[in-house]
Amino acid sequence: MGRLEESDAVEALRREVTRRRFLQLMAGGGAVLATRCAPAATPEPPAAPTATSAPPEPGATATPVPPPPTPTPVPQAEPQVLIYGGGQDIPTLDPRDRGDYSINDMMRGVYDSLWWQEGWPPKLTPSLCTHYEVSDDVQEWVFHLDDRAVFHDGTPLTAEAVEWTLKGILEFQRPRAANLLPVMNEDSIEVVDDHTLRIVLTTPFADLPWLMGYAGAVFVANPDEVMAHEVNGDRGEGWLLENSAGSGPFRIKRWEPGTVYEIEADPDYWRGWPAEGRLAGVIWRIIRDSAERRMALLAGDVDIVDTIPADDLSLIDDNPGTHTEVNAGFLSLYVKMNNQKEPFTDVNFRKFMAHAFDYEGFVATQGGPALCPLLTGCLPDGVPGHDPGVQPVYRQDLEKAQEYLDKTQWAAGGLDLDFVYVTGLPFEEAMGTMLAEPLAQFGITLNLVPKVWPDMVAMSTFPDTGADTIAIADDIGPVATQWMRYQYYSKFWDKPEGGTFQSSCFYKNADFDALLEEAEGTPDEEERLALVKDMQAMVMKEIPAIMVYTIPNMLGLSDRVKGYEYTGYIAPDFWPLRIEEA
Repeated sequence: MGRLEESDAVEALRREVTRRRFLQLMAGGGAVLATRCAPAATPEPPAAPTATSAPPEPGATATPVPPPPTPTPVPQAEPQVLIYGGGQDIPTLDPRDRGDYSINDMMRGVYDSLWWQEGWPPKLTPSLCTHYEVSDDVQEWVFHLDDRAVFHDGTPLTAEAVEWTLKGILEFQRPRAANLLPVMNEDSIEVVDDHTLRIVLTTPFADLPWLMGYAGAVFVANPDEVMAHEVNGDRGEGWLLENSAGSGPFRIKRWEPGTVYEIEADPDYWRGWPAEGRLAGVIWRIIRDSAERRMALLAGDVDIVDTIPADDLSLIDDNPGTHTEVNAGFLSLYVKMNNQKEPFTDVNFRKFMAHAFDYEGFVATQGGPALCPLLTGCLPDGVPGHDPGVQPVYRQDLEKAQEYLDKTQWAAGGLDLDFVYVTGLPFEEAMGTMLAEPLAQFGITLNLVPKVWPDMVAMSTFPDTGADTIAIADDIGPVATQWMRYQYYSKFWDKPEGGTFQSSCFYKNADFDALLEEAEGTPDEEERLALVKDMQAMVMKEIPAIMVYTIPNMLGLSDRVKGYEYTGYIAPDFWPLRIEEA
């Protein structure tokens, strides 16, 4: 596999984003695999698969081996506990189950993954995986692990633990398996020795590191510790609802679901700590209402708050001792329509909805175009392969909306529909308002229904329980086919265990499914992205969801918090952070 080259979009995004204002939102932003953890040379056209061959000779397609990081002595200054104000719960710490921004953030604290994600545009740099080799046909991968890694109980972290975790993900077939099942099965994974793992994919896939690395998609668990807590054959799943079995920089101290989650630092963390200092721990306080989160920050009750509304930026920046961080990202907000329920089974009704939504009115409520860039298509601008010229692009046009409504059996209106959104998020409520008001002109009632996030996730598993319409923010990373798989691939949700919130439009199109499968099995990047372009056109023509905007990442921080660097996550990694009093 050749190096993932920096695109023009990435080059554009390297323009400075200031701490206090968002100067350039999503001017681009493909992803570059860090040189230290990517093949060094572009190979000739793919050779025959080497599924059972020995690893490539050293130096053939091997990645440069970085010098191992040296653990840094903990500074003499007394570490302090950071208090984080978040609106979302952490319902599991099982690496085999599922992830969202809060789950993944806490799991990055208590587990390690194969790579560490750094900077923006995001790069993957070594964590458990120091380097890897890959065959020319991008089907056989050999990963080399850091031999210093140990779990919290002192057990060495070996290739057997990585194998157990990966096979558990595949066996459970929960949302975390969605990335892996299309390209591997349990027979694909082989332990070579204590610190070497071979994976022979079932189909060529050039973006495997991103598949397993973005947002720490694969967190490695201690199999002995998990299985020691197995109850009635649950393979430790119940225990992992409130416990962890990791090797990360923090350990669980207190776990009160729905109220507070606390982790404490492991002073002897195997990777060491930043030279400038570290935290003593983190308390994640559940504060569901965004206004209450802002007031807690201004009062000094918390040190960081996430998902702040645009109206709060100046209030936080003008307050002595606090500031905001506003950055571009992949996180994009959609109104997902349940394509398996009437009236959304009719594509003309979906087009009516897409033309009825008041896009410009919504932008005005969110601080203008700089803070609320509308999507042009179904992919965020920064994802490589995004087609800026895809058609049609929907904007409010009530005459067109009427034309499409007249083609349906609901031309006279009279419908009563629900719009579900996260309680306490005013921008999602505003999105519902910008849909409800125009729908009322057509005799259609849209009820705004706030719910807590876990309830929204649960209802989005199957079409029968799914909402009529639902506000969903997706961040699926820099691989376009993954966006297509999670959001629109019917085999992702049409199975006994159901789907996830990403697939809550329950779109089903056999031609689209075949196109995606062809793209995922195409090793040539140019050919693969051509298929991605075709998929975008198909989605926009059938419009299973209303494509709204790319959400800037907006955090409020106390000036005491040091070490923050934006890496694309909604919630920051806690390992680099420290607290310094003025």
